[in-house]
Amino acid sequence: MKFKIIFILFNIVVVFSFLIVILMPFFMLGGEYSLQYFKNSWYLFLVFLIIIGIIDSYFFLNWEMFSLLESEKWDELIIYLEKRIYGKKKINIRLLKIMANTYLIRSNIEGISKLEQFLRHEKPGLIKKMVIPLSIPFFKEGSSEKMEEFFKEFITDKGVTEANWVRFLYAFSLMLNKKSDEALSLLIDLCNSKLSSILKLLVIYSLQSIVHINSNDKFGCIELTKKELSSNFKKEKMKNELERLNDMVLILVLGKYAKEAIEWLYKE
Repeated sequence: MKFKIIFILFNIVVVFSFLIVILMPFFMLGGEYSLQYFKNSWYLFLVFLIIIGIIDSYFFLNWEMFSLLESEKWDELIIYLEKRIYGKKKINIRLLKIMANTYLIRSNIEGISKLEQFLRHEKPGLIKKMVIPLSIPFFKEGSSEKMEEFFKEFITDKGVTEANWVRFLYAFSLMLNKKSDEALSLLIDLCNSKLSSILKLLVIYSLQSIVHINSNDKFGCIELTKKELSSNFKKEKMKNELERLNDMVLILVLGKYAKEAIEWLYKE
């Protein structure tokens, strides 16, 4: 219902604005001058109408999907998306992410694995845009070896979505597989990179678990970053930063680990 209201209000506002643009020259300049204005600028109105037509067409073409999303009819949404992606081969990142998240909501891990295999066959270049959503089965299976193998494929690939998160998850899988030296090198590199506050915290929390910080502090980025985060973010604000993560996969996979990291950061 909200979706339909937003669509209607959008069109009302657009039409009203369009009428103002058309009628304003008439009221301000008079009939003769406004006619000349329209003759010289008619193409602008045509472009405007074309743009609105494209936007409305997009809504109409995806009306069923938006309605299913709004009403949270997940099983029906899965059927709809599978027909579009597997049946009609309508493959784009927007649909793929919605499908992966819907599978996750319904705990359909096999569906996510099926989606990965489909992409490897049909559109292998899009996998690097879907690395984190497609990694869910490995976390669910608890297979750190498969997890490591999967993430390793993308850590040096260009154009990977959420590349720093992927690099961290690869380091995380190395830690799980007791490959501390390899994880250490990657984590130090991340520690000295520009990252979001939550990711930065997870990096130093992981680092401190595999290195010994002596009096010389060989890995100074840990203590420096810890002081920086604790001084710039109060505990509640850091918790809010975690809740604001816009990737439900990251929240599911790393939520507990991130909460432990927050407690560690503010521990006296």
